[in-house]
Amino acid sequence: MNDITIQRMRLTIVLLLLSFNTYALPIVSSDFDGLSLGTKIAGPVGPEVETSLVNSAGQAIGDLASSVSCPPGAVVCLPGDNALGTIYTYVHEVIPGIDLLNDGPFPNPDEVIPFDNISDFSLGFSASGFNGVAGYSFTEAATAQVNFDIEISDTGILRWVTDSSNWGSNEKITFFWQTTQAPVGPGGSYGIANAQDSGFGAGPLPMAIEVAEPNVLGSLVASLFIVFAFRVRDKQHIHSKALAS
Repeated sequence: MNDITIQRMRLTIVLLLLSFNTYALPIVSSDFDGLSLGTKIAGPVGPEVETSLVNSAGQAIGDLASSVSCPPGAVVCLPGDNALGTIYTYVHEVIPGIDLLNDGPFPNPDEVIPFDNISDFSLGFSASGFNGVAGYSFTEAATAQVNFDIEISDTGILRWVTDSSNWGSNEKITFFWQTTQAPVGPGGSYGIANAQDSGFGAGPLPMAIEVAEPNVLGSLVASLFIVFAFRVRDKQHIHSKALAS
């Protein structure tokens, strides 16, 4: 191959890589107010994980209380006794601008500040085992005069995006999502943000699904190399025959 051919191959591969951008798919919102839930899982810190939403300056900008429930009818929620495919509902109560008492492992910051004009609530990890069902309390959102569009990225991160800047301090909104994966502890990160700042707190993290996925991108790149190599070989062969004749 000559230098021009190699440069063309590199450019094609770069363009291919750029085409694999992160994107978001919309999720139809469900109303938490009409949801039936079973017993909550009693994790390492109890049936609820109560933490602060903390910004980079160490200030609390909100309160977060999370729980995970089994399906309706479950008197005791023990993931180890449940059948494969059991649906777990992760619930998160968010109150911006205040900070209630936290569970022992999570100290309350010394300073709490108002937090308004919120743009989104999001997971800081992949929603492993997500079954496509997510939503929020329509009643609480209506009180705050806001609605949410829900989206999931190609890396599995869920995000509730507001349609206005009305949500702010002291207005509680409950969010939820469902998965086939039980929690492995309060190792997940959840956050709220506005145009100026953001804050994050700990919450239940779903057990990861270990799936051996093929390296699609690597295969495509390798295929491109093979295709270009054959094209260059054929052109060189034709050029050699022309010179010989």
